[in-house]
Amino acid sequence: MLIVKLIRHAESEFNRRGIIQGHTNSPLSPLGRIQAELTGRWLKEHSTPKRLYTSPLKRALETAQIINAHLQIPLVEVEAFKEIKLGAWEGRPIEEVKREDPENLNLWYTEPAKAKIEGAENLHSFQKRVVKAFESIIQEEKEGEILIVAHGGTLSAIVAHVLALDMNHIWRMKFSNASVSEITFGYLVPKITLLNSTLHLCGLSDTGISIWNMKNSR
Repeated sequence: MLIVKLIRHAESEFNRRGIIQGHTNSPLSPLGRIQAELTGRWLKEHSTPKRLYTSPLKRALETAQIINAHLQIPLVEVEAFKEIKLGAWEGRPIEEVKREDPENLNLWYTEPAKAKIEGAENLHSFQKRVVKAFESIIQEEKEGEILIVAHGGTLSAIVAHVLALDMNHIWRMKFSNASVSEITFGYLVPKITLLNSTLHLCGLSDTGISIWNMKNSR
């Protein structure tokens, strides 16, 4: 049996300020560093992972390093676990995009595969690169427990693959900053055994607006 814990990176400065990230780097905010610390402490008490895989983008790598200070296990950077590239939207406040490109932003939240963002990565190509790396890790690890620290989009792509969901339905899931989710392999089909748990954060959940958790303004 193989248990895979999926951890979204802790709050970044861009999360805090409501700025779209994609491939753009942003360090953790002060709250994010506390979230990562709490996650590491919780994992040390409630988990026995043998390896930690992480996106190399700064917000994920910093989260993974803070967590691993408690675990002291091999840490592996996986290029394919980077967030989806969002082209012309990157580095811009979400509220600005909402004003200037409302049609595409609405599509992004309702039928994301149809959104046309200049310079952005194709949604299905994004899932393909994420899933290819994920399946390779699953085949190699086979048993025990591992951690994956990545992004809202990356984790959505993985869970959508496991549940056989079309990527247009990724907004039916939420991954909060520093949340823990879990997939168990070893049954006839993989099982989602935990989704978006933030109990270990003691109420210190995300405060900023994210492209992955923006609320309806109506």
